[in-house]
Amino acid sequence: MSDNRIEQNGLSSFLSDIGNDILYLDGGEVSEVMHMVKNRFVEAHHTREISFLKNKNVWRTYIGSPRKEVTRRNKDDLIDYLYKYYKSQDISSSTIQDVFDRSQDYRLNIQNRSENTIERDRQVFERFYESDFRSKGLVGLTDTEIAAYINSRSKKLHLKERALKDSVLILRRIFDFALRHDRIIRNNPVNNIDIQNYYQNCDNSVKSSDEKIFTDEEIEAIKKRIREEMTGREYDIIGYAMLFSIETGVRVAEIPPLRWSDISDMGLHIHRQQRMTRIKGQGRTFEELSYTKNERLHPKGGRYFPVTEVIENILNEIKECQERLGISSEFIFCDEKGDWLNKETYSQRLRRMCKRMGYNITNNHAFRMSLNSNVLIPLGILATKRAYLLGHSVEINERYYSHMRTESLEGIKEILNQSFTQRSRRKLIKFEKKKIS
Repeated sequence: MSDNRIEQNGLSSFLSDIGNDILYLDGGEVSEVMHMVKNRFVEAHHTREISFLKNKNVWRTYIGSPRKEVTRRNKDDLIDYLYKYYKSQDISSSTIQDVFDRSQDYRLNIQNRSENTIERDRQVFERFYESDFRSKGLVGLTDTEIAAYINSRSKKLHLKERALKDSVLILRRIFDFALRHDRIIRNNPVNNIDIQNYYQNCDNSVKSSDEKIFTDEEIEAIKKRIREEMTGREYDIIGYAMLFSIETGVRVAEIPPLRWSDISDMGLHIHRQQRMTRIKGQGRTFEELSYTKNERLHPKGGRYFPVTEVIENILNEIKECQERLGISSEFIFCDEKGDWLNKETYSQRLRRMCKRMGYNITNNHAFRMSLNSNVLIPLGILATKRAYLLGHSVEINERYYSHMRTESLEGIKEILNQSFTQRSRRKLIKFEKKKIS
C-alpha cells in the first residue's frame, strides 16, 4: 500500500473510502494503517516532547501531573505505550479541568509559553471558575449553560472588564483545545457567547490621575526620604536605583541588566530586562532577556535615554561608592558581591517606603507616568519623542501615561480670563472701527 494515497486523501477519508474492504488487506497493510492511526492519535493527545537520548540510546517523554518519565528503546514502542495510555483515559469524558491541564502542558512544552504565563493563567482560571464548574464534563456543555455561569460569577466577583475578558479567553482556549487537539467536540460553544452582555456586571470605576501619579512635591519628598535612608547604609544600591528610576522612567525589569558599557555619547542604552520565573517546588529564578517589554515581538535594538546632569551625578556617586568598597561588576546596580539587583527586592523596598510616607501609590510604574506628565509634557516634548524615551507607542503614551493632577488646574482660570479679555478687546476695537466707518 502506498503511503502517498493516505497522505493525499487524509487518514479519515482513506478509512472511509476502503470501508469493509479493510478485511481484504494483508497483515502488513493493516499494520501500516494501525501505525498511522496510533501516530495521529498520539500527536493529537500528547502535548509533551518526544526526544531521543543518545547517551542512553532510548526514546523519552513525560506523562501525567506530576509528570512521570517514560522511556522505550524503540520509538514505535513508545508511541504504542502512549496510544494505550490515552485510550485508557477515555478522554471523551474529560472534565473542564482535565482539558485545561492538557492545554497548559501544550502551551508550556509546544508553544514555549513561560512558566510565569502558565502560572498566571492557572490563577485566573481557579479564581473565576469554581471547582464544581471545573469538574463538569466538557462534552455536551451548551453555550446557554456557560453564559449563565459567566453571568452569575461576574455579578458575584465584580471584576474589572480586563479580568473578565481574560477569564472567558481561557475558557474559550480550553474548548478550542478540545476541538482541535482532543477532537472530542465538534464546535466551540464559548464562541457563541457575547462577553459585552456582562460588562455591566464589572467594576467600571476609573482611577483618577491623582491615584496614578505623584505630584512634583511628592517626588521631591520621596527623593529626600531616599537620601535620608541612604545615610544609614554603607552601600544602598536600591536607593540609587530609585533615584535613577525617578529621572529616567525605566521599567523596574529594565534596571537590573543595565551595565556600565551601556553608557555612551548617545546616552544610556536600555535594551534588556530581567525576568522572574516561579517554578513549583524550586522557588524563583531570574534570567536576562535581550529585549525590553515592548520589543518582544518587534525588536528595534532598544532605546537611548539622554544622560542629564542629575543622572550623571547619580551614576558617579554609584561608581565612587563601588570603588571605595572594592566592588567590581559589569552591572551598574549590583550588590556587594557584584551580582545584579533583584527587581522583586527593589519593588518591595519601594512599596514599603511609599506606605510609610502615607502614599496610596506604591509602585515603580508611577515614576514612569509622573516623569511623562510632570516633566516631559510641560517641557513641550512631542508625543513621539516621549513615547520613544519611555519605550512604548505614541498611542499607549497618550492613552495611559498622559495625566494631569488636580493641582495642575491652578492658574488655568487666569489663563482663560486673559484669553477672554483679549478676545473681548479685539471685538470692541472691531466694533468701534465699524461705527467710525
